[in-house]
Amino acid sequence: MKKYLVTIIPFVLGVICFISYNIIGSEVTPDGMLVEPFGLIPTGFLLISISIIIASIMSTWGLFHNPKKIDKIAFAVSIILILLSASYLFLVSSYCKSLDSQSISMISRNIIN
Repeated sequence: MKKYLVTIIPFVLGVICFISYNIIGSEVTPDGMLVEPFGLIPTGFLLISISIIIASIMSTWGLFHNPKKIDKIAFAVSIILILLSASYLFLVSSYCKSLDSQSISMISRNIIN
């Protein structure tokens, strides 16, 4: 159980970041400033990504560390975890690259006005 603690802690912290972002919410101050805990979103994505990467590395390392005990199902699950983590990271990076700073500021201006 101790070896899985390295992957469980970042995952739980990432989920806590998303939950706390939803609990805190966002508001517009009387002077028209939008206040939101935006830093929790990328932090949550980063922590969950780290957890997925560490889990895939640990499972692959465990499979290849003792090649006599390699199970075909465990090997397939490990490969699937690696592919899922790679696709997850690709989706997160493509989403972050698709954000346009001018459109974000226009949306913020429309919310305030």
